[in-house]
Amino acid sequence: MHPCRRRAVLAACAALLASLTFGCAPGSDPTDTAAAGGTGSQSRAASGSAPSPSVSGGMSRPLCATPDEGEFRQPASEPGAVTPVLLLGSGARGVVLGGQADGGICQMLPYGRELANRGYHVALFEWRDPYPRAMTTATGALVAAGARRVVLGGFSRGALVALGIAPTAGDSVVGVFSVSGGPSEGEGFATIRSLSRFRGPILLVSARDDDVFPPGTTTSIAARHRGPEQVLILPGYDHALRLLEGDNGPTVRAALLRFLARTTRIPKPE
Repeated sequence: MHPCRRRAVLAACAALLASLTFGCAPGSDPTDTAAAGGTGSQSRAASGSAPSPSVSGGMSRPLCATPDEGEFRQPASEPGAVTPVLLLGSGARGVVLGGQADGGICQMLPYGRELANRGYHVALFEWRDPYPRAMTTATGALVAAGARRVVLGGFSRGALVALGIAPTAGDSVVGVFSVSGGPSEGEGFATIRSLSRFRGPILLVSARDDDVFPPGTTTSIAARHRGPEQVLILPGYDHALRLLEGDNGPTVRAALLRFLARTTRIPKPE
């Protein structure tokens, strides 16, 4: 073979090999450590470098957050596994926000910023299976950062997991809010009873015609609950974050703020 033709063939083979080795996998997450492979503030956790890809659940700092926004942690949820958590704000009044099944830190960041700007210490986190453990881990990270009175809450999956774990998430948990929550075997809480065991105050919000859960789910949770509760049933069929963003948004936001202010109030020393 002529030397020039030989060099051309070798170059083509090398290019093909490179594309197979370094090409992006379909559906890869650009914030995942293995996919991003970056350096600097976009790929470092607050306690140092992001975990290696061999650590289950590890990821780089979410790109939706600015490099100096909050504190990004990856606490262990079990041996060899972590739950990515972004902490916003500071102080003793804490809120753990759980997103929908299709979301995590970036989905909840806009509302988390709203609450942090109002003086709350907020934990956002990525869903890692098992989901109850992920939210419990985020709660522990928030308490370790200084939150003393913590409300668990969320939207759809975040709502029902918050209700489910509240009785066992620690003495710092003083309330739960649920926006469009209901029983789900896949999320770990299959019955109305499993969502009604927390004895502290709860706020239950849903749309009257939301068909994600059977009619009457919200009122059934309230009826089974043994403690103070507030139920807010709104017109329409919006589910979860759509209730926060649609026509009912101002009403939902106001109800959430009143609930948070009441439940996280720090008692004055006697």
